[in-house]
Amino acid sequence: MSLNKVVEEILRRGEERKREIIQTGEKERDELMLQADKKIMEEGAKAKKKNDAAIAQMEQQELSSAELESKKILLAAQRTSLEELKQQVLEELGEYPADKRKKLYAKLVAKAKREFGECVVYSNKADRALLQLPSGMSAGSSIDCLGGLVFESKDKSIRLDFRFESMVEDVWNGNMREIFIRLFG
Repeated sequence: MSLNKVVEEILRRGEERKREIIQTGEKERDELMLQADKKIMEEGAKAKKKNDAAIAQMEQQELSSAELESKKILLAAQRTSLEELKQQVLEELGEYPADKRKKLYAKLVAKAKREFGECVVYSNKADRALLQLPSGMSAGSSIDCLGGLVFESKDKSIRLDFRFESMVEDVWNGNMREIFIRLFG
């Protein structure tokens, strides 16, 4: 064998070895790239799932917050409506005609007479002229109210409060549920 042939043989084997090394390198590179792509896809899917969950949670929190705020606004509006209605009732009672007040006061005086016998009767200044008190009942000082009467036993141990404000408050508190249902139900 000549030296040229030996050199050519060595070069050929070197070339083959080089191609094998390059092919092996490319194959390993391709496998690594596939693994990297797979890992990137998995991590991306995990991140997307995590982000989607975070977004869903934020949306739920915002929705809950908005619902709570709307309920607060609704309750405030309902409370305002109820207070306005109560004030309107009191205003209308304050404008109750004198003849009807006189009849109402006569019934209240009769009731107090049965319960107390002798007692002191308090009213506002405007209603004092409407009172017809039987013997044993005396007019007390004027009280600040829209209308109605307050009865006090002679020994001052018991008071019956029939002021319009008190009666409305009692009826209002006792029937709040029904009032609310009628207005907003």
